[in-house]
Amino acid sequence: MLQHPALFSYGSYIFFMLLSGFFLYRLCCGFAAMKETCWAKLLLFITLTLTSGMVIWVGDNNFAMTLPFYIPAFLLSTKGDLLGRITIGCVFFCFIMSVCAMADTYLIPLDRFGYYDIVTRLVRPLIFALFYLAFYRQVKKGVIQLPHHLWQLCAGLAILPFAALSALILPAYWMPESILLHDFNWFQGTVILPFALLSSLVLLRSVFVFSDYETKAKAAAFSEMREIYYQGLKREQTQVRTLRHDLRNHLHTALGLLERGDTEKVRRYLLELADSQALHSSHRICENEIVNVVVSSKRADMEQHEILADIQIVLPAALPIADTDLCALFGNALDNAVEAAQKSEDKHISIRCKAERGLFMLWVENTLADEIHTDLRTTKKDKKLHGFGLAGMREIVARYGGFLEAAPTGKKFELLISIPLQP
Repeated sequence: MLQHPALFSYGSYIFFMLLSGFFLYRLCCGFAAMKETCWAKLLLFITLTLTSGMVIWVGDNNFAMTLPFYIPAFLLSTKGDLLGRITIGCVFFCFIMSVCAMADTYLIPLDRFGYYDIVTRLVRPLIFALFYLAFYRQVKKGVIQLPHHLWQLCAGLAILPFAALSALILPAYWMPESILLHDFNWFQGTVILPFALLSSLVLLRSVFVFSDYETKAKAAAFSEMREIYYQGLKREQTQVRTLRHDLRNHLHTALGLLERGDTEKVRRYLLELADSQALHSSHRICENEIVNVVVSSKRADMEQHEILADIQIVLPAALPIADTDLCALFGNALDNAVEAAQKSEDKHISIRCKAERGLFMLWVENTLADEIHTDLRTTKKDKKLHGFGLAGMREIVARYGGFLEAAPTGKKFELLISIPLQP
């Protein structure tokens, strides 16, 4: 047997535990936002360190005894979406327990040679370090932030490794005298333990994939907002340049009429000039800046296609709905309405929107031609900016707990959106 007091001392055991806790803490920083206080960071580090030092094998109750302390400590030291924190905490718990169980179970034959204790201590921080290096690039990008509906999906998937690990470890503890159950659990452990570990790692990787998807979706939404702002600004600048170019002629005409003493003609001329579209292009439709810009831009498109627009929008400056979501809802709803109305004989669009009594209500009605895309898909060439469709609008509305109804009624098409305004 290997005789070396330093290797088997409590000091070496604590050192390897701290090493495991360090790599787990660094890995966890990429998945959960830590609270700024020092005690919260220290609490998470201690929690991960102690959990990684647990001895776990078939029939051991450490798995069940650790969880009630691990989850509250994890939640107390992190911040953000509660479901997301619970999900990440459970995934990390399954990851740590799987590594510990595999090390304690598979390396038992080394006990006859006296190497079991030191090898199990070395294997854990080594494995955690390898996985930290594998996720290093993603962790360096910052903390993962996902919307609640994606955390719900991850939470559902996280049940699989947790249930598999529980089914493997706990039954033998509750029925310790069953030799058959003990032998069966040891046999299936060769499959379930690697499965639980692999499932946990796949879930961590999936969180990164979901995060990249969400980042790209937000980038696309912001790109659409920038495009709307750019087109609106470009249109106003063109009108201002046109007015500035003609302003000298307008002034000379007015001065000429005044010199002749024809004040009535001067008055009518100035009233006509005051009604110029360039002077009214900055008219605010509502107090909400995003909605004002989007609807103003789409109203210009309606005027270009000679569509009669009846717009009544009463919205406050701030709404508990993301600007990108507001832009997507209004932009795509009006894009689809303009596409349909310009093909009809009676070109008309009605828009009503208000926020009162805790509800955001948007109603859009447009006339139809004979043909209609029932899925509201776009016919524009640039589908990256405009091909959002009814499915994407439903996703936004559902995310806020609202509902969307869209259906043709005779020769008209109606879209109704209702979203509860939660602070």
